[in-house]
Amino acid sequence: MSLLYHINGVPIKGFTNFVKLTENINRIKQYYMNRFIKVLVGIIIGVLLLLLILPFAFKGKIETKINSEINKQVNATVQYDKLSLSLIRSFPDLNLAIDGLAIVGKGLFSKDTLMHLGTFSTEIDLIGAFSGEIEVKSILLKDLYVNAIVLADSSANWDIMVPSETEVVEEQVNEESSDFKVHIESFIVDNANVSYIDHTMNLNSDIQGLNLELSGDMSETKTNLELSTSIDQIDLTHDKINYINKVTLAIKAGIGADMEQMLFSFLDNEIFLNRMALQLDGDIKVKEEGYGFDIRLGTTNTDFKSLLALIPEAYMSDLEGLKTEGTMSLSAAVKGNYLDEANLPAFDLNLLVDQGMVQYPDLPESINNINVKLKVNNSGGAADLTFVNLEQFHFELGDNPFDASLTVSTPVSNPVFNGKVKGKIDLGSMVNAIPMDSFDIRGLIETDFALDGDYKMIEDEDYESLNAQGSVALRDFAFKSKELPQGIIINRSKMVINPKTIKLETFNCKIGESDFQASGTLENYLAYALKDGVLRGQLNHYSKLINSNEFLVQTTSADTIVAPEEENVGLVLVPKNIDFTLNTKVDKLIYDRLSIYKANGKLIIKDGIVKMNGLKMNLLDGALHMSGQYNTKNINKPFVNFDMEGTNLDLNKAANSFSVIDSLLPIAKNTVGKVSPKCTYYSQLSKHASPIMSTTTGGGWLRSESVEVSGSKIQNTLASTLKNDKYKKMKAEDLNINFIIDKGNIIIKPFKTKVGGQIVEVQGTQGLDQSINYKITMPVSRKEVAKMAGLMGFNLPTSGDDLMVDVLATGTVQEPVLGFDLDKAQKQVTKDLEKEGEKLLKNFLKGF
Repeated sequence: MSLLYHINGVPIKGFTNFVKLTENINRIKQYYMNRFIKVLVGIIIGVLLLLLILPFAFKGKIETKINSEINKQVNATVQYDKLSLSLIRSFPDLNLAIDGLAIVGKGLFSKDTLMHLGTFSTEIDLIGAFSGEIEVKSILLKDLYVNAIVLADSSANWDIMVPSETEVVEEQVNEESSDFKVHIESFIVDNANVSYIDHTMNLNSDIQGLNLELSGDMSETKTNLELSTSIDQIDLTHDKINYINKVTLAIKAGIGADMEQMLFSFLDNEIFLNRMALQLDGDIKVKEEGYGFDIRLGTTNTDFKSLLALIPEAYMSDLEGLKTEGTMSLSAAVKGNYLDEANLPAFDLNLLVDQGMVQYPDLPESINNINVKLKVNNSGGAADLTFVNLEQFHFELGDNPFDASLTVSTPVSNPVFNGKVKGKIDLGSMVNAIPMDSFDIRGLIETDFALDGDYKMIEDEDYESLNAQGSVALRDFAFKSKELPQGIIINRSKMVINPKTIKLETFNCKIGESDFQASGTLENYLAYALKDGVLRGQLNHYSKLINSNEFLVQTTSADTIVAPEEENVGLVLVPKNIDFTLNTKVDKLIYDRLSIYKANGKLIIKDGIVKMNGLKMNLLDGALHMSGQYNTKNINKPFVNFDMEGTNLDLNKAANSFSVIDSLLPIAKNTVGKVSPKCTYYSQLSKHASPIMSTTTGGGWLRSESVEVSGSKIQNTLASTLKNDKYKKMKAEDLNINFIIDKGNIIIKPFKTKVGGQIVEVQGTQGLDQSINYKITMPVSRKEVAKMAGLMGFNLPTSGDDLMVDVLATGTVQEPVLGFDLDKAQKQVTKDLEKEGEKLLKNFLKGF
C-alpha cells in the first residue's frame, strides 16, 4: 500500500499540489524577469537619451563661455559655422567640435584672413567638467590655413590680443585655483598650409601639406612622446632669391620629455629632407629666459647621391636613374643658450664632398671631380662672430675646370670678404651633361675674378685698399627656346672689373633680325650688390635694325598682331637705387607696321624715374621729337608725362602703321595729307599701367596746309541725307586746330577751315572711349536745305545763296549719328525775305 500511495514519502495527492506550486513559482519568476528586462532596457535607453541630451545642457554654457573669452581676449573678427558637443563619440569623455572657424583682422588687415580651420575637435574629461575643472585630453586640427603678414611698418596681422593690465593679472593668478588643465594624450594636425610674408625683410615663405601627430601621456612629469611629421612642400624667397624651392620634409622621432625640468631629448629618430636621410641627437631645454641647446645633426648616408636629393624633384626628376660616384658628409651642431639675436649659442656646420661625379642617363658627358669644403661656425654670442669659409668649390665639365673660394667674417658690422672665381664653362658641354629639353644653348664663359677687402672700404670709396680685379667674357653664345624662337646670338662680350667699375668693353648681339652693339661702365656695383647702394652707370647703344615686333607681340600671321593679355600687364616699378644713362642710336626701328629711321636720344633712369630727353626720329615722311618721363617715385601715384612735336607727318600712313590709331580714329585711313602736331600729355597710372582717365590732362595743336578726307561714315551719311555725292569727298585747307585733354576727353576748340573754297567751322569733344559730340557749321545750298526742312516738317524756299547749317555728329567714331540744326538757315531766310519785301516796297513806292 505504501508503494502505491507514497512516492518518496509524499502522498500522491500532495505531489500534485507540489507540481502546481512549482509552476506558479516559475510563472512568478518569469513575470519578474520580464519586469527586470523592461527596467534594464528602460535604464539603457535613459542613459542613451542622457548621453544625447546632456551635451545640450552644457552647449549653451560652453558656447557663451567661448564667445565671452574670445571677445575679451581678441581684437579681431572671429566666426565659426557650427559648434557641437557629443558624449556618444568619445564616451565617457565629452567631445567638443567647432567647424569653419575663421579669424579676420581689423584695421589694416580687415581684408586678410589670419586663420581658417575646417575642424577643431577636442576631448574633455566629463567628470572634471561636472566639478568645474576642465581637463583637455586630445586635440585635432583639420584643414588648417594660416596667413601671417608683417607690413613694412612692422605691423603684424597676428597681433590681435587685447592688451592686459600686467599687475592685476599677476595678483589674480593662483595656480591652485585654476579650473583649466591640459593632460594631452594626442595632438594631431591634419592638412595644414602656412604662409608667412614679411615686408620688412622682403621675405616670403610657404608650407603646404603639413601633417603632424604627437602622442603619449603628456600629463606625466617624465614621459616619452612619439612625433610623426610630414610636409609636402616648403618654399622660401628672400630679396627675390629663391633659397628653398619645393623641398619636402618628413620626421619620425621619439622625444623624451621631462616636464619639471622642461628638458626635451631626441631619442630614436629619422629625418628626411627631400630624400636625404638625417639624424638628430641631443636635447633642448626651455628656460625662464630663452632656450638651452645641445644638439647634433648628421647624415646617415655618405653616398654623394644623397646630397643631390636636396635638389627639388622639379629640377632633378630622374634621381634614381643618375649615375654618381664619390662621398659626402654633412654635420651640424648647436650648443649653448639662445636669448635673442645678440646672444646666440655656439654653432657650426660642415659640408664635405670628395671626388663627386654626376651623369644623367642617356647623356654622353658627366660633371666630374666635384669637390666641396664648406665650414660655417660661431663661437657663441653675437651673429657678427659668424665665420663662413668656402675653402673649395671645384668641378670639371668637359675639359674645362671651374674653381671658386670665399671667406666672410663679421657679416653684420662690417663684412670682411676674400674670394676668387676662375674657370671656364662650356655651355655646349653643359647641354650634353644636364637635361635641357625646353631650350638650346651653346657658348663659352670665361671668368677670372678676385675680391679682397671689407665693406667699409666700399662705403669710404677707398678703392686703393680694396682688391677687386678680373674679367668675365662670353663668346660664340647662342640661345633658342619656344618663348624666343628667333634666338639670341652673342659673338663676343667682355667685362673688365676693378674695385670702382665694371667696364663693358664689347657687346655684339643679334636677336632675330635685330642687332645690338653696346659699351659702357657701371660704378658702385659692390655697394649695390652688398648693401643696396646706388648703382651708377652709362651705356652707349647702337643698332642698325631693331624689329620690336619680335619682342613685344606674337604674330599669328603676316598681317595679324596679337597683343599680350591686359591682365598680365602690370605696373613696372623703376628701382630707386639705380642712376643710369642710356645713349641710344638706331638706324631703323620697326614697331607694329611703322618704320622709324635715324632714332637717337637719351634715357635717364634715376630715383624711380625714367626720363626721355630729346628723342628724335624720322617717320611717316616727317620728323618727330619727344621728351617726357615715366615716374614711379611715389608708388601710390605713378604717372606719365610727355611732350611731342611732329613735322609733316603723313596721317594716312600713321593710320596704316599704328593699330591704335586705326581703332581710335578710323577716319584717318580715308585721309590724304600731312599734319604737324604738337601735344602735351599727363596721366596717373593704375596698377595695370593703364591711364586713370579722371587724372588725364594735356593739350596741343594740329596744323596742315591741305587734308583730303573721303568715304568716312559721317560723310557717307551726310551725302545720303542730302542726296549729293560731293560730300563723300571733302578737302580742308589751312587747318589750325587747337585742343585740350581733360579727364580723358579731347576738347576741340572752335576753328575755321576752307572746304571747297568755303569757310567751315568745327568744334566739339571726343572721348578716349571713342564717343563723339561735334558741331560742324557749314554752307549748304538752299535746295539741299529745303530737303532737310522737308524731313523736319516745314518748308523753305529753294532759290538763293547757300545757307549756314549746323551738322551735329554724336554717337561713336565707329557708329556716328547725324542731326541738323536749321536755326541759322531759318534766320537767314527770314532776313532775305525781309530784304526782298523792303525792296518790293521801295519799287512799289517809286511807281507813285
